[in-house]
Amino acid sequence: MSGRKIKVEPSAATNAGSTSGESTSERVIQLLNEASLSRRDADKVRKLQLVQELIVHKEQDLLDNFTDEFLAFQADRSPEVKKVVIGFMEDACKKDNELLTKVISNLNLLRTDAAVGVIKKLIQSMTQLFGIVINWLSKTKTVSDSHKACWKVTCDIRDHILELLDSDNDGIRTQSVKFTEKVIVTLSEVQHNSDVTTKSAALFSLDKVPAGHTLLKYDDLKADGEKAMNGLLAFVSNPAISSVNLMAAMATLSAICKQRPQFMGTVVQAFETLHANLPPTLAKTQVASVRKHLKMQLMNVLRVLASHPYHPQITNLLYDLGTTASEIAKNMPKVGQRQSSRKRTQDSKTRGMDMKKMRKDVDDSDEDEDTPSPSTVQATPVINEQAMAIDITATELSPLLTPENVANLVLLSMVMLPDKMPDAFQASYTPIESAGTDDQVKHLARLLSIQMTAMKIGPGVQKAADFAMQERSKKDKKLEDSNKDKKLRIETVIGGTTKPVITEEDVKDKKAKETIEAMITSQTVVPRHGIHRRIQGFKLESITKPLNMDTKETILRLAVERVLRAEVNASVGGVHKQWQKILPSLVAQFGGELHRKLAEFILADIRNRAELALGWLYEEFNIYLENSKGSNDKSALENYDTCLTGLLQGFQEKPEVKDELFVRLALQAPLLTDGAVQQIAVFCKNEKRAISGLNLMKKLITMRVPKKGPLLRMLLSLCSSEVRFIQSRAIEIATDFYDNADLQEFIQGFALAHLKLLKEDKPPNALLSEEARVDNPAWNENLIKQCLALFLALLPLNHDLIGDLAEVYIQSSGDIKRVVLKILDEPVSKMGMDSPQLLKFVETCPKGAETLVTRALHILTDKSLPSKELVNKVRDLYIKRVPDVRFLIPVLNGLDKHEVLRALPKLVQLSPAVVNGVFNRLLGVNRIRDGEVHANALTPVELLVALHDIDSNVAEVKNVIKATSFCFAQKAVYTSEVLVTVMNQLVERVPIPTLFMRTVIQSVITYPRLSGFVMNVMQRLISKKVWEQDKVWEGFVKCCQRLKPQSFQVLIQLPSAQLQSVFETTTDMRNAMKQYIDRFTPQQKSHINKDVLALLLNEDAVTALDKESPRKFDASKAKIEQSFAADQLKMTENQEIPDLSAIVKTESVDMNDNLPPGVGTTEIPPPLATETPPQAKVDSSHDRRSPTPTLDEAPDFN
Repeated sequence: MSGRKIKVEPSAATNAGSTSGESTSERVIQLLNEASLSRRDADKVRKLQLVQELIVHKEQDLLDNFTDEFLAFQADRSPEVKKVVIGFMEDACKKDNELLTKVISNLNLLRTDAAVGVIKKLIQSMTQLFGIVINWLSKTKTVSDSHKACWKVTCDIRDHILELLDSDNDGIRTQSVKFTEKVIVTLSEVQHNSDVTTKSAALFSLDKVPAGHTLLKYDDLKADGEKAMNGLLAFVSNPAISSVNLMAAMATLSAICKQRPQFMGTVVQAFETLHANLPPTLAKTQVASVRKHLKMQLMNVLRVLASHPYHPQITNLLYDLGTTASEIAKNMPKVGQRQSSRKRTQDSKTRGMDMKKMRKDVDDSDEDEDTPSPSTVQATPVINEQAMAIDITATELSPLLTPENVANLVLLSMVMLPDKMPDAFQASYTPIESAGTDDQVKHLARLLSIQMTAMKIGPGVQKAADFAMQERSKKDKKLEDSNKDKKLRIETVIGGTTKPVITEEDVKDKKAKETIEAMITSQTVVPRHGIHRRIQGFKLESITKPLNMDTKETILRLAVERVLRAEVNASVGGVHKQWQKILPSLVAQFGGELHRKLAEFILADIRNRAELALGWLYEEFNIYLENSKGSNDKSALENYDTCLTGLLQGFQEKPEVKDELFVRLALQAPLLTDGAVQQIAVFCKNEKRAISGLNLMKKLITMRVPKKGPLLRMLLSLCSSEVRFIQSRAIEIATDFYDNADLQEFIQGFALAHLKLLKEDKPPNALLSEEARVDNPAWNENLIKQCLALFLALLPLNHDLIGDLAEVYIQSSGDIKRVVLKILDEPVSKMGMDSPQLLKFVETCPKGAETLVTRALHILTDKSLPSKELVNKVRDLYIKRVPDVRFLIPVLNGLDKHEVLRALPKLVQLSPAVVNGVFNRLLGVNRIRDGEVHANALTPVELLVALHDIDSNVAEVKNVIKATSFCFAQKAVYTSEVLVTVMNQLVERVPIPTLFMRTVIQSVITYPRLSGFVMNVMQRLISKKVWEQDKVWEGFVKCCQRLKPQSFQVLIQLPSAQLQSVFETTTDMRNAMKQYIDRFTPQQKSHINKDVLALLLNEDAVTALDKESPRKFDASKAKIEQSFAADQLKMTENQEIPDLSAIVKTESVDMNDNLPPGVGTTEIPPPLATETPPQAKVDSSHDRRSPTPTLDEAPDFN
């Protein structure tokens, strides 16, 4: 304790007068002055302890003279000095109680000190002084304002210390428990069966309060004691209590019930509750220690004579704790103890009679006082609502605990047992020796009642609450009655009231209160000035000169340099490990320029001095721990940070250093600072070391929980790195951490924040390099991808994010939208068309996000068939909300045939690139290339036929022409056989489709070997009077011109009027046919229609033909047919295939536009038996194949 005597050297204190002739007073003055000027805390403490020894224990007459000077050291910064001051105030008040009025405010000021040691010392001193204050005030006959002020401050300190039971510091809580014990024992009565010693009997108790004391009210003091007891019980039942505090509290409860038996039931109840509900935060070893301590305290309670009514409960608890019956019997109260107890009881009764007589005299002398006497008030335990509830529930449970019911409870609880036996149960389980006895059944009922009451169930909870409410209402009513104003207003006859009379006593009370408050607030706590007396004695500073800072630093530097140079000698001498310990210790202790010296020394040979670097780092960390709660906390942390950051930076700057050394230093560092995190970030941004750095960051996030946030934020920032492989690896690690539920929200929030940057007009500077930070930076594709990279990686893991993407997409610019659509393939493909969130997104289709929805649909259905659910969602969207046919394109192959045919007219009116994509999907072109078998909604024949059936009023003819051209471009689909089927179906249509003849011409150009079939089709058209449909007739004429001279056989079958129309349209056709007919024999000419022949030849030639012999006709006919067959064979073998685009131009709807040059213009002589018809001239500027446009991106709806 601070009050113990300190041995004083004879030359310094005891024999001070004999050696130097100076008095004790002068010696005290000298010591105080030396202490005030001392710079070292240890010297200051030593001198103050000498002063305390002199004025408290040797010359008490000087105590009052030097109290203010000693209290002045309370303002010192050192916690040790403050602790000495607190010890002085404690000893001084014990010697002279009147000093309490002077020092109590100083103690009150120290309760807010930041040092834990000072608070603990204050609590220890107040534990001693609390009883002294009450005892002193109780003996004071005349209570002054200073006495009232002292008692008020004491109560404030008491309440503050009781609140420290909830402190964060374990030691402060333990000391507060001891103080609480003192308050409870002091503010309660001594009973006849109290187990008190001679020393404790002399202490103050509640029964010593004089009746009618003006300051100490019996009821108020008793209520304060009960409040402290309830606070202690609540502290014990706290589930977060530590094992040290719990054992201290158990010892306190045991001591309380020894000295105050009225609390025996409450303490036993608390032990039962604690046994049934041990704190879940205790480890296995702590549980064993707590149970052992509980057993010891129960043994101590069992020895108390007053515990006799509670022996069944205590013994059952001891049995549960593994105590044997013999051990319990040994600790039962002995007969001799009971007799001595009876004797003490008689003595206490005698003292009680004397006290009653004395109080009776006091009561007779002052009949107006209504304060109850302690001897007349029955000693009752603390009313605990929870204890009452436990008792009531246990009473009702006891008869219900039959063997059958207990067995059923055990069987029902078996299903809820954990797979592994809990540590607490394993450490606390002991076999039950008295199973089945009445005491054991009652004990089991109480254990169940405790558990039920803790869960707020059971009959006792409500009954106890009702009883407590009744008690509170009674107290409130009693307090209300006692507080009624005795000076009631008197009603007058006319209905008014008189004003309350203010007596002289009221004025005095008011003035007294004001005086007390003024004394508390205005009392000088710490004197502002020291002692203005002459300083005497020898001073070392007067004859010595301290070294300047430069000299000190030079000496230190030279010493460290000698140690550095001793590395080789230390290795040779076998003391290299000791050398590695000494060097970091010196540098860490003195710091300054030595940090740079050691860092350079380590970096000069990193490979061999890595252990030295770690030793230095841990030495700096130890110094930081020693100063973590002191005034040098900040500087110690800065030194450690400088050491760690400098080493990490030096490792990076050395190209010969392997990544493993950097990683090892970062992993083994005891504490990661912000500077170290920044160095790790720089390490990760180095392209040569990025992979090692990112793997290091992954380990640190898992291992270093305090720095998890900054490290994870740094990792996520690398997800938007400009370097592709760094970005990819960072995203891979981030997605791995995304599976952790604790990190999901943080990672997702970071990704969303970067996504929402796309709403801004300009990219933020955080995304730009130093060179790119111009006055007006703009978004480019790389910056957009950096913002989207992490988000798109998370999208397949959390499909709900598709809504956030749509929100940003709607508000972003056109450039950003194009990039989003471009890089959307991979995440949407991973989501799949079965994703509920994606289906909902398609169904709702936010306004402005139509292109995003369309692009997602294209990606999902590009290489696979759409699912039924997806088709239904798109169909509903098209019908109910957005009637844009472009939504149907991705799911065309999932629609019914009639739905596709109904949408076809709208589809062909789209842009050429989109139409090309539509036909690729309908024809399954991409899947044919991938080798997949696919069932299309329409067959190629049905598609081409449907295009011819489109009404010109619904879709423009030029758009239909483009669509048919796309079909012909797919030669793998539209083979010659398919085109033959199409032409066979179209030729039978009535009326003949407008574009039929264009399709015929395209077919024969694409596949020249179809010329014979085309001739057959043209003959069928003649029978259908093709000249009655203008557009079809124009195509017929063009086809004839294209296929001459084969078409001459068809033309001569036309009526003369239609043939004349052909000649008028194509002027060169007449001469070519005439030359062809001139080579016919008369017999051949005789089979030609006379009108046609007359149109081609003159009348005389026709008459001569009629006179020719029919026999010659047969020979000529055979010769002509043979020549015609030879011409067809050569045309098939040698004719080139012109470019399809030569006849497909959409600017004009004219059927005769843009046919290949030379059609109908090349004159071919009629075939003869001895001639080979010349090859038809074809425009060489046309290629054989027409280009096939592809759908690079989704159509823009804006």
